[in-house]
Amino acid sequence: MDAIRTCLSSCWPFTSRAARYERMSSLELNDTAHMSDDQELIITQDGKQITLTLVDAGVRVVVHAGSARSTSSEDVPFLHVLFAGVSFTPTGRSILDFSYLSSSTKGPFLLRQISTDVSSVPGSAILKWVSEIQRQAYRDISPRRRFLAVINPHGGQGLAKKLWEETIEPIFNAAGCILTVRYTGPASSPDNATNIARTLDLTAYDALVSVSGDGIVNELINGLANRPDAATALRTPIAPIPAGSGNALCVNIMGPGKVLDVAYGALNAIKGRPLPLDVCSVTQGDTRIYSFLSQAVGIMADLDMGTEWMRWVGGIRFVLGYLYGIITKKTYEVEITLKVVESDKRVMVDDYNMDQQSSVRSPEPKDAPGSPSMPMPPLAFGTTDAPMPLGTIHDKLEAPLAPGWHTFRTRVQSAVAGKMPWLARDSMIFPLAKNDGLIDVVMAPPMSVMESFKSMEGQEEGRFIRLPVSYYYKVEAYRCTPLERTGYISVDGESIPHRTFQVENHARLARILSLETRWKGLDHISL
Repeated sequence: MDAIRTCLSSCWPFTSRAARYERMSSLELNDTAHMSDDQELIITQDGKQITLTLVDAGVRVVVHAGSARSTSSEDVPFLHVLFAGVSFTPTGRSILDFSYLSSSTKGPFLLRQISTDVSSVPGSAILKWVSEIQRQAYRDISPRRRFLAVINPHGGQGLAKKLWEETIEPIFNAAGCILTVRYTGPASSPDNATNIARTLDLTAYDALVSVSGDGIVNELINGLANRPDAATALRTPIAPIPAGSGNALCVNIMGPGKVLDVAYGALNAIKGRPLPLDVCSVTQGDTRIYSFLSQAVGIMADLDMGTEWMRWVGGIRFVLGYLYGIITKKTYEVEITLKVVESDKRVMVDDYNMDQQSSVRSPEPKDAPGSPSMPMPPLAFGTTDAPMPLGTIHDKLEAPLAPGWHTFRTRVQSAVAGKMPWLARDSMIFPLAKNDGLIDVVMAPPMSVMESFKSMEGQEEGRFIRLPVSYYYKVEAYRCTPLERTGYISVDGESIPHRTFQVENHARLARILSLETRWKGLDHISL
């Protein structure tokens, strides 16, 4: 029951995700300002004194309103500084603008801005001061990025538009970003995110900002992948901001502790660096779509697609769907063929831990000089219309297996494949996932109600893989045929026809923005 309570509390949709906004200083022409030295600026306004001091790691902000009890102090790291600059009015006055995200209070970031007259400070001194702050705040990152913001007005129980207008847009404006805003429409409309990405002039933007859940990211990737210049287009970074009921991509780059803070998502867009993202081709006959997150059959698909009718309650619908599935002991007959690379958990864990200990990050791949724009790579394993080697046939789940082709014809509780550790804020289904070019497949056989409840314990720590009923495979490609007459197949949280589908991976093809340029998985795994 502890696991259920944990899931419910972490998925509850009414947790505040909005940052507050505070203008610490309004522009008044009777402000006074002076620099006590080349590091410290002191502003006096309406009996309040604000001291801004350049320190090694950032800017120290001290606000003194007249008494010791009303004095506040915060060291703002350069990472959280959005903008520092001086502008000049037609009358010759110098105006300081300084904005940052404050973490001095519990909860989401607080956007704070100072705008004040600094005409009394020598121009060379104040310009040197703000230039150093701006340089340290951005270093090798270009400030004032050009964003196309794609917003799902129905995302996040209908709150995405409000989050954008009240919280996210003010942060982008404070950072001096250049914004173009598009609201998404139905699949057939020009405003659908897929159609937007397919026809967009990508040279006009530094990144695409998705303000919704994982569905809009999926649509953007499919739009980019269906362009004749797909290989180049997919290098346009996508910056997801969590404003939907499912925000798995944001959990993987921000961590479960920050995924409810849309302000942190905005900061990730403003200052994140490109992180390579694998893209999977999913085929059904001559239909080819693209997936960046997961594919699922069984209970994992049911809890996603089978709970669409209660999307209004937010992420808690996934928990309710899972509880219903395990209580009713639902199982699913499948035939699944895998091209296995590794299936020994201990070997995979050792490899993962060794990789985590290395501080060396794989270099960002570069386009060859003068290389032509290319479409998506051809399919290495064909489509479901072509035969696939069956290899060794099993009538139950088994591991470890020899590398090569293996086919399972059996009943399962779930079969899910993915590319990142987290599928939800409280569910790390693929703790061994990393940028290795492979697809992680996790399958579970039919379980009793008590076994199913036990498997929920520690999902936020990836402990599910320790259980004997958890089978974990790293594969190059797979084909899955559901043998039930009806059911769901989920691809990145979207439903596809309930028939045979096939998946293969294209390594490091797309890009997302990430402050840490790595998945927020576990530092170390123990079996």
